[in-house]
Amino acid sequence: MKLILKPLALLLVAIFALASCQEEENIPINPLQADAGEETAGLVDYSTILDGSLSTNSTGKPMNFRWEVTSKPSGAVVTIEGQDQMLAKFFGDLPGQYTVKLTITYLTWTDTDMVQIILSDGAEPDLLAVAGEDRSQEIGESIALNGSASVLKGTGVQILWENVSKPENSTVTIQNQGLLEASFKPSIAGEYLFKLSLTSGNLKSQDLVKITVLESNSGQGPIIINSDILQDRTLTNVFVTDSEKLDYLVTKDVAVRGAKLTIEPGVRIGFEEGAGLVIAENGSLKAYTMLFETLPIIFQGKEAQKGYWDGIQILSQNPAEYISGITIRDAGKLGYGLKVGAGAKLFLTHSTIHHNSGVGILFEIGSLITEFKSNKINENTEAPLRIPARLMESIFWDSVIEGNAIQVTEGKILSGLENFWPSFAVGYDILEDLVIYNGSSLVLTVGTKLNMANDKAIRVISGSVLRILGEANNPVIIEGKTKSPGAWRGIFIENSQSRISSICFAEIRHAGSNPIAGQAPATIKLGNGGRLTLFKSILDQGKGIGLEAVASNVTLEMTDNSIKNHLSYPISVTAQLVEHLDYLTRFENNEVHEVAVDGFNPLAKDGGEIIWKGFAEQIPFVIKGLGKDLRIQSGMRIKAGVVIKMQDGSRMDVQDANGRLAYLNIEGIEGRPVIIKGVNDQAGSWYGITYSTNHAQNVINQAIIQNAGKTMSNNFSAAITVDNVPQGSLMIRNSKLIKSGQHGLAVSKQFQDFLRISNLSFEGISGQEVYAWE
Repeated sequence: MKLILKPLALLLVAIFALASCQEEENIPINPLQADAGEETAGLVDYSTILDGSLSTNSTGKPMNFRWEVTSKPSGAVVTIEGQDQMLAKFFGDLPGQYTVKLTITYLTWTDTDMVQIILSDGAEPDLLAVAGEDRSQEIGESIALNGSASVLKGTGVQILWENVSKPENSTVTIQNQGLLEASFKPSIAGEYLFKLSLTSGNLKSQDLVKITVLESNSGQGPIIINSDILQDRTLTNVFVTDSEKLDYLVTKDVAVRGAKLTIEPGVRIGFEEGAGLVIAENGSLKAYTMLFETLPIIFQGKEAQKGYWDGIQILSQNPAEYISGITIRDAGKLGYGLKVGAGAKLFLTHSTIHHNSGVGILFEIGSLITEFKSNKINENTEAPLRIPARLMESIFWDSVIEGNAIQVTEGKILSGLENFWPSFAVGYDILEDLVIYNGSSLVLTVGTKLNMANDKAIRVISGSVLRILGEANNPVIIEGKTKSPGAWRGIFIENSQSRISSICFAEIRHAGSNPIAGQAPATIKLGNGGRLTLFKSILDQGKGIGLEAVASNVTLEMTDNSIKNHLSYPISVTAQLVEHLDYLTRFENNEVHEVAVDGFNPLAKDGGEIIWKGFAEQIPFVIKGLGKDLRIQSGMRIKAGVVIKMQDGSRMDVQDANGRLAYLNIEGIEGRPVIIKGVNDQAGSWYGITYSTNHAQNVINQAIIQNAGKTMSNNFSAAITVDNVPQGSLMIRNSKLIKSGQHGLAVSKQFQDFLRISNLSFEGISGQEVYAWE
């Protein structure tokens, strides 16, 4: 028996050994060959694709992948998304050369390969593939592949979508494979990976997107959202072939916290009554489509009723995400369609906010705008926008804003820059004082309209300027929300420094509710150091003074303006500013038909004459205020038609001072004499004119001097006195002296030659017509 078994055992051992040798001869030593792809150029902070798809396993079996960085620029931070996948995304934050190793494994075999990634730093790339966010979607409908966020500068860019992985036994056909907007209809549930490639000449950019297709459990209705979003989530277009159908329905208040909510083109989200969406301080919202005409992203009520749902609040403190091509409608249960909280930044373009209760978009104090262009805001019950004044500069002119006026809150403009407000036809309701300071500028252009809330004011201070630039047939209008005199305070300009505010082709109404500064209300008031040019404008229906400029160091130029329907003086200025008033100024239906002039400071000018032109309508100047006298201490001319009214007990004195030679030349003409009289038509109500300079230009022609010569207990009085200490002189002709309190003219008997008279008439003179004292 033993002899028989031994040869049999040896035979079996030999057979097994032979079989083993034959199997080893059929398997290579290492069936793997790693291929990490070709050297690739990319950009800092943008993804670069790592492509190991050319790696092979000769056994035909699946293999494992692993990407890792072996060298990088000093200090660089690297991220690889999909590190264990055949295709991965590489991100580097510094320019330079990176070496990435690909390791593939199968059973006990391993192979590696290296690839160089060279990143450069620069502006936005000319070519950048963006395949969209990874997302999940139920099976049943076609699924969109959206590359619309890609950057394509230039022409001739080749676009290609490719499926690089899919569930076993599945089939994939990509519709519109060569367009940025493509789609596919999955055959079974599972994970699908797509690659978007853009090629332009030698430039190439690629990106990946993973779509997880879920088994259908929602039938034909919208997907319900009823809890906060705490992880990154993408909402996709579920019903691609039925754009009117709700893709999602929010059934209660939902907040995005610590996550990013991405909404793809064509998505329609409905809200149950009283529900709303909040993007919390640590959350983000990206809702972006450039196909805003055909595939907008819509937020709407389940029922199409204004105020049906709460609206959207953006409170995020993260960098602004793109919001483009959205529609918000049927919201406003909390008083707005969209609210931007303090510290939040809004990027909104090509969007429509309409059919909401309350305000279309509410910007809280402290909110920010990154971009606001090409939007349409209309059909909101209260206002299209409620916005701080400093943010209006960020509202681009190409937006369509309709309905009621834009509500402007928190009126501080302090950027130190020029702020241009677009001239939207709806105008602006200014709800708080509008304060321009810190060297800032506010520019209002053709057709802009401001409606000032009750008792509010516009203040231009601290080196700032207001520039109003209307046109003859399309002026800038500033008036009260309440259309009656004294609805708001007015415009105050102070401490302009070297800058000059300008108001050109404007209509300013209903001001003067209370004084902006000082004692008297005014439509426009210049404070200390205020500087203004007023050109072809109308000041109307003011409860106080039209224009007041009685402070120190004021600069004023006026041309062809109208001041009407004011309950006080149309103009009140210092004596120094009278020469800057415009002869063609029009006055109409003002309660006080006079221009108030404060004579507190003497009339003195270096290097030229002071000229009072008066007005074509012969509106009188009344000398009053802190100083009721006129002290002339340099050359001065008073032109034909000027009317000056002097207060009781006041005087006009012509005196040399501070090295200046003074004179007074009164230049009336026949039919338009210069008239200087008392405010009361009583003989001797004011003291009269005293010439204390010997100057050839001391001339009075075609003038009426009335009510002067106020009597004094210890001296004589006269309407006009030619002094002897210091020596005065005067030539007077073709004039009248009327209702003097004592004498008409007075001159020292010793110096009678210094008074020359021709064609002079006297009326109502109680003393001597010409009195010569010893």
